Amino acid sequence: MEVNSSLVQTVLRWPLPRLRAWLDGLAVGEPVDGKDFNWDVFAFTLAARAQEETSVEWAHLALLVYGVLAQRRSDEAEFSIRLSEMNLRAWMIAEVGQREGDFVLDPAPIVAWVQRLTTMPLEEAARWVAHEDLRAIPIEKLQAMRRLKHALKILAHALPRTNVEQKHPELIPWLQLRARLP
Repeated sequence: MEVNSSLVQTVLRWPLPRLRAWLDGLAVGEPVDGKDFNWDVFAFTLAARAQEETSVEWAHLALLVYGVLAQRRSDEAEFSIRLSEMNLRAWMIAEVGQREGDFVLDPAPIVAWVQRLTTMPLEEAARWVAHEDLRAIPIEKLQAMRRLKHALKILAHALPRTNVEQKHPELIPWLQLRARLP
């Protein structure tokens, strides 16, 4: 199927209301007008515009697209999309501030994502990172700890503007372990 890259560039020049209306008539992740559409680049560009303009509205669109794309992917590809999604959330919270219940500015999705990535007990992770030779650690454990380290970095970025530490004290030891994770 042919890729319609000029359409990506065209719609990104539209004003926000027109773009929102156009998206309402589409199935994110599916071809557009019978042609492949680069939804990943589209989401990334929406996120970049949100940051350039410090715009919650543009971030909202980017997060909607990221969310659908992540649901359609598996494992590594899903993690990569979620990483972009949560980076944008944390950046917006750091710039604009926290607003509980807001689709963009609520830290709860970041916290829930980090909690889902804590797939091993803290004590086990601490034992693994105490190994001098990382080659002795099973690859699936290394991958899990690496993902968690990335997620904790995003959470730490959003923390100065939120009360996450007070609401989720169970995450404090993980944040303290973050620098030692592989």
